[in-house]
Amino acid sequence: MQKNRILIVDDEESLVYVLKKLLEDEFIIDTATDGEKAISYIQQNEYFAVFLDIRIPKINGMEVLSYTKKLPYKPNVIIMTAQNTMINAIDAMKKGAYDYITKPFELDEIVGIINKIKKDEYSKTGEGLRSDDFLDTLLVGKSKTMQEVFKTIGKLSHNNLTVLILGESGTGKELVARAIHLNSIRSDKPFVVVNTPSVPSELLESELFGHEKGSYTGANEKREGKFVQANGGTIFLDEIGDMPLNLQAKLLRVLQEKEVEHIGSNKPIKIDVRIIAATNKNLKTMIKDSKFREDLYYRLNVIEITLPPLRERKSDIPILANFFIKKFAKEFFIPEKQLNEDAMIYLQSYNFPGNIRELENAVRRAMVMSPSSILTPEDFKEIINTGNIIPQKYAKDQISDIGSFEDIIRQRIKTYIEKIKNTNLNDVYKTIIGTTEKTVIEEILNICKCNQIKASQLLGINRNTLRKKIKEYNINLKSPK
Repeated sequence: MQKNRILIVDDEESLVYVLKKLLEDEFIIDTATDGEKAISYIQQNEYFAVFLDIRIPKINGMEVLSYTKKLPYKPNVIIMTAQNTMINAIDAMKKGAYDYITKPFELDEIVGIINKIKKDEYSKTGEGLRSDDFLDTLLVGKSKTMQEVFKTIGKLSHNNLTVLILGESGTGKELVARAIHLNSIRSDKPFVVVNTPSVPSELLESELFGHEKGSYTGANEKREGKFVQANGGTIFLDEIGDMPLNLQAKLLRVLQEKEVEHIGSNKPIKIDVRIIAATNKNLKTMIKDSKFREDLYYRLNVIEITLPPLRERKSDIPILANFFIKKFAKEFFIPEKQLNEDAMIYLQSYNFPGNIRELENAVRRAMVMSPSSILTPEDFKEIINTGNIIPQKYAKDQISDIGSFEDIIRQRIKTYIEKIKNTNLNDVYKTIIGTTEKTVIEEILNICKCNQIKASQLLGINRNTLRKKIKEYNINLKSPK
């Protein structure tokens, strides 16, 4: 299967154009408007993914899907349809579709599907993400502390030592784990992630070690755990500090014996897995409080990497901010913007309790919201929590702005109610909410130049909801107020 080629099959030209623009920077894109041409392309090329409409001329999408299952290679087929019916969905998945999406869909759904395919392919073969074309996007920084992290990653490339990564939320622990894996002798094998807090404690043992059919209520079939799935590669145990004590004992045994047992079985399964664990908690304090096993701690902490919070690597903020500007310009199909000197000072003077993740969110919103090609401190004031360190030159303005928006809204509503209190109007709530909602939608559409995808992202609603609101309020898309 070629990892860099995608086929889009749909007779709706505008949709094909949008998908092509979204994906063409990363993939070679072929397009077809009917089933015959689609099959011709599939016969001549191998595809990483095929986006396939059901209702297309000559040969329908379901028949094309069935044809792909006869090929020596199996492309990941994503069915697209305007008919959101359970029968279509079930039929598509039965016939081997990778996924099924309903029109109209959001572009981030497509990006999500592509990323999921990459992860699935990578878990199966280890070939999905390579250090050559992926690592540059993982870690950014020139500060001394990050350079030391990079050096440690390099030193770990030729051994299988267990690694413990420490750091606050949002500092990039999973990215470091992935970088270790991609630079290691196991880079062509699976990289499997387990986010400990996200799995219910009663299911975590099965998730990690697997189970036999009938071993507990609901175990309707045998299942391999994450350790077996990661065999030959690397398993990343995120937020290990949240693991229950009973499972800590079982994890310790895995580290010691290099084997796991399914729930409901006494038969050990030998495994060859590198373990990388991470936490934002103080494990030494947890050991004192009898919440974490000391013997497990020392087994995990063969090599320790501590990631600094962003407030301790402020020289990296300009690099990271510009990296995110380029990223979101590409993602949202908008021109790259520049941070002026004051904006850079503003960002570097902020504490960033949410670390890199918070900076990323701040840049994302500023890129979408600002009508200017130059980003200034004003573009970040509504995004950043001003309770944390800010430049002295902006402190006065910042304090005077606190509560001003709420005060303006309150005063406007108070004035309106005073004006109509002696009338027969009895739907004040509906009138105020409706007027406010309409105004917000109009202004966001204006900022986004009527791009409904951008507007829905900014508003935090899906595109279908936005369309309904546009129709409900009779908003003129050609010239929003």
